[in-house]
Amino acid sequence: MNPRTTGILLLGALGLFAFVYFYEMQGEGARLEAEQATKRLFSGIEAADVTWIALRTSDGVDARFEQREGRWELTQPIAFPADAAVERIAEALATVTSETTFEHPQPDAEYGLDDAAAGIVRFGAGDAEHALRIGKATPVGSNVYARTDESPAVHTIASYRATALERTLTDLRDKQILDFDTSAIRELEVRWPGARVVLARTAQPPRETAAEGGDEKAEGAAPDILGDWQMTAPIASRADSDAVDNLLSTLSYLRADGFVDAPTDAQRERLDPPDFEVLLRGGDVQAAPRALAISRPDGAEKRLVRAGRDVLFEIAAARLTDFPRETAAYRDRHLARFLATDAQQVDFFFHAPDGDPVAIRAERSADAGWSSTPESFGSGKLADVVSELSRLEAADIVAESMGETDLEKLGLSPPSTILTVLGAAPAPAKDAAPDALPPAAPRLSEVHFGNVTPEGVVARAVGDPIVYRVDLETAERLPVSLEAFRNRFQEKPTAAEETAPDAEADSELRVPAEESP
Repeated sequence: MNPRTTGILLLGALGLFAFVYFYEMQGEGARLEAEQATKRLFSGIEAADVTWIALRTSDGVDARFEQREGRWELTQPIAFPADAAVERIAEALATVTSETTFEHPQPDAEYGLDDAAAGIVRFGAGDAEHALRIGKATPVGSNVYARTDESPAVHTIASYRATALERTLTDLRDKQILDFDTSAIRELEVRWPGARVVLARTAQPPRETAAEGGDEKAEGAAPDILGDWQMTAPIASRADSDAVDNLLSTLSYLRADGFVDAPTDAQRERLDPPDFEVLLRGGDVQAAPRALAISRPDGAEKRLVRAGRDVLFEIAAARLTDFPRETAAYRDRHLARFLATDAQQVDFFFHAPDGDPVAIRAERSADAGWSSTPESFGSGKLADVVSELSRLEAADIVAESMGETDLEKLGLSPPSTILTVLGAAPAPAKDAAPDALPPAAPRLSEVHFGNVTPEGVVARAVGDPIVYRVDLETAERLPVSLEAFRNRFQEKPTAAEETAPDAEADSELRVPAEESP
């Protein structure tokens, strides 16, 4: 074939492909969208144009919603923030499309579109008012009858579009109980019957950067960096930052199951005093704190919540477990905290009740991993122990400090068990003397364990006078006693080792061949 002809045919094929691709394939979405737009019942209206909506909810309440400063608000029968579902209703009204149209329909009653039977949604867009009537389901297909007040024509619309308009009043109210930025909170005050805890977030000094080419500070300093949470009442102590952050997160995501718009005196009395209360304060000390209070129980499955409004919220009674009501729950109860990968050596020292103490040293090598002498741990168990120790947290605080007599009674003076974790020793200094001792390995953790009781195991961290209690579930994962090590952590002999005869005993019983009769 002539090369010129081949080139022309190739260009033609490419042009045809481009036409099919851009017009048929890429343009399909735009054409479908344009087709849907022509089928809209309210042509030219977008969801953003809707400024108010009035409807009767599925539980029979006449409600009105209005756009105010970019947010939907319930204005009737009560003033209250609206749920995001109202925005979806505006979207449904603006985009509802006709599946089929009857230009010369029967009377409205035939379709359930008369005033007595229809669901009527009115809304405003610009200066115009519109209305959509929703009737009964069609005999065939997943559609319902509908009509706008602007036209006598009857349409069928998809049932799911009509369902989007059927909501209870509770569905259409904002169920978020407290609206706040968790990162902006600087102080919490938590109260429950007989106790009170105050937690504050420390602020580190602002960072200052040196100006280039000199020691003078550059203009402008970095903003304050928030530090860890500290408990300031009832005592000054480190706080459990995770517990505080979890509480703030729980409060920010707490949603109401229902509303009590006109509380009775009996309902208000359940909140005086409440079963749990929290006050949130931000950086502005002059501003009133945000407050939330949960009612005392009355045997019902719901608790009442007060959050700065005359309206009371309802939440499930089981949600109260999300709000700790023990002082120790807000305190830092870590006996050890280090990176498990930093641990290079673990020393186990057990005081045997009826015998000599037992000491075991475990070391980690790059090739073989963890191993111990003179007694061996089961496969993988040493790594699990180190991992558990690296984040060891007590369940409760027994005492802020104790005298030697009380510590002795608890098995902590001397300790029943000592677990010491060491990191990698630093390299010797280049200018160190030849006879100088090598640098000591840093101690990452040292925990002392005492008596095991049905409530748990008492424990202390070296350098910390507080006496903690580790729960039994956590203690099961640690060799807190020699008995625990032998029962759960020690490497077990194989079946062959258990059945093999003792070589020395066998030699004593065996009769030499030359002496046998």
